Amino acid sequence: MAMQINNQENYNVGIYARLSRDDERVGESVSIENQKELLGRYAREQGWNIFDYYCDDGVSGTTFDRPEFNRLVQDATDKKINLVLCKDLSRLGRDYIEAGRYTDFVFPSLGCRFIALNDGVDTLQKNNEMLVIIKNVMNDLYARDTSSKIKAVKQSTFKSGKFVGCYAPLGYKKSEADKHILEIDPITAPVVRQIFDLRLQGNSFRKIATQLNAEGVPAPRTFYYMATDRENIRSKSPYWNDTTVKTILRNEVYLGHMVQNKTGTVSYKNHKQITKPQSEWIKVENTHEPLISQDVWDAVQRMDNHPGRGRTGKSGMIALFGGILRCMDCGSSLRYMRDYRKTTSGKEPEFKSYVCNRYAIGGKDACSTHYINQKALIAVVLTDIRSKAILAQKNREALKERILAMKKSASAERTSMLKTELTAIDKRLAGLEKLIQAAYEDKVMGRIPEVVCINLLNKYEAERAEKLECKKELSAKLAASEESEKSVDDWLDMIQDYAQLEELDRATLVRLIQKIEIGEKREVDGHVERDINIYYNFVGFVEL
Repeated sequence: MAMQINNQENYNVGIYARLSRDDERVGESVSIENQKELLGRYAREQGWNIFDYYCDDGVSGTTFDRPEFNRLVQDATDKKINLVLCKDLSRLGRDYIEAGRYTDFVFPSLGCRFIALNDGVDTLQKNNEMLVIIKNVMNDLYARDTSSKIKAVKQSTFKSGKFVGCYAPLGYKKSEADKHILEIDPITAPVVRQIFDLRLQGNSFRKIATQLNAEGVPAPRTFYYMATDRENIRSKSPYWNDTTVKTILRNEVYLGHMVQNKTGTVSYKNHKQITKPQSEWIKVENTHEPLISQDVWDAVQRMDNHPGRGRTGKSGMIALFGGILRCMDCGSSLRYMRDYRKTTSGKEPEFKSYVCNRYAIGGKDACSTHYINQKALIAVVLTDIRSKAILAQKNREALKERILAMKKSASAERTSMLKTELTAIDKRLAGLEKLIQAAYEDKVMGRIPEVVCINLLNKYEAERAEKLECKKELSAKLAASEESEKSVDDWLDMIQDYAQLEELDRATLVRLIQKIEIGEKREVDGHVERDINIYYNFVGFVEL
C-alpha cells in the first residue's frame, strides 16, 4: 500500500537552510538568517507550527551527508515533523539524482510534504514534477560549472608559481605582503636543515623522527599553532613520525621550487581527497629562496638506494663507514668492531676497525678477516678525495676524458649484452602476439576446445607481461649507461670543492662515495699490500 502525503492544515514544519562557501559570494540574499526569516514568516502566515530550524552553514550542496540535514531526515522519520520547508531546490542540494530521490521517494515515503518556496515546488501538488526535474538538473549543472571555474582559477594560480594552502611548509612562512609568497622562517628553518643533515649521515626516517622527539623538537603542526598563539583544535599527535620526515625530505619546496596540484577530489560531487599521478603535478622553479642546495638534495635522494644507510650500534650512532665497506672477495659488508672496555682513566679507547661480516659469522671457512683499522682507512680515503679534487681543479678536461674512456671500456660489453637481451625480448614478444592470434583462430575454427584456448591465452599473457616488465628494466639500464658525460660533469663539479678536506665526517663520506671494496692483506717482496677500491657517486671506481 502506497504511503499518502499528509493533506492537513496543521503541520509541524522543519525549516531547512543551507549556505556553502560559494554561495557566500552571492551576498545577503542567500544568507542563513535571510532564509530563516523568509521561511519563518511564510510558515507563520500559513498558521503552521515551526518545530525547529535546521541550518548547515558552509556545507556544499553536492553532498547530502550534512549534520543538520541528517537531523532533519531523522526527525521526519520519527514523525516529529511532517513538512520540510526550504527557500529553493538549490538549498536542498545540487546533486540532481539525490535531490530527486528525496523529493520523489524519501519525503513522500515518510508522509512528509516538501516545499521549495521560491521555485514554486510543492509535493502536495501533482502538476510540477517536470519543473522539479528541470530545477534539480539546473542546480547540478550550476555546481559542476562552479567547480570547473574554481579548478581553473586554482590551476592558473599554481602555474604562476603562487603558493596555495592553509599552512606554509615547515621552514617557511607566508609573506605578510602577499600570502601567496613563501619566506624562510628563522625559527623552523634550522629544523628542516637538521633533518636533511641527519639523512645525509645515513639515518633512517624513523631514526630521525626518534631523535627529534628525544630532543623535544615540536612537530610541524605544533609549530604552526605556537606561531599563531592558538590551541591545536585538531588534537593530532604532537610527535614526529617517519612519514612526516619522509614527506619533508621529498618536498622540492626546499629547493626553492613550487610543486602543487598533488592532490584533489574524486569529482565535484565526491569530495574525498585523492593523490594525483605525478604527471598532473604543476611545478614552477625558483619561486622563493631555497633552504638547501641542489647538491644536498641530490645526495639525500640517492640515500634511498645508498648502502651507507647503515645500522646503529650500541651507542645509538652509525659507524663512520657503516654500510659502505664491502669485502672484495665475497661481496659481504664489513662489520664495525669497537673495543668498549674502559681504560684505567675511565675513558673508552679509540680502537675502531672493520672485518668481513661473513668471516665474523662463519669463521675462516666462510672468508678471511679483511681486517682494517678505521684510522688507516680514513687516511687512505682522505688522500684519494684530495688528489682527485686537485686534479678536477687543475686539469678538469683531461680527467673527464680519462673517466669517460674508462666508463666506455667497462660498459661496452655490458651495453652490448643489454642490447642483445632487448633484441631477444622484442623477438619473443612478436612471437607471443602470433601465438595469441593463432589460439583465437583455432578456437573460432573449432580446432581446440574453449578451455584449452583460455589456458593457452593465460599462459601467453603471463609471459608477455613478464617480458614487458623485463624490457622496461633493461631499457632503463641502457638509458642510464648512455648518460655518462653528464654524470662525470656532476661528479667533477662536486669533488673539486674538497681539495682542502682535513676531516672526514659521515655526511661528506655519503655525499661523495657509493662504496669501498676492501681486499685482503698479502705479502709482496717482504712488505704487506692490500687493494682498496673507492667507488664514487656518479662515476664509480676512478683509477689514475
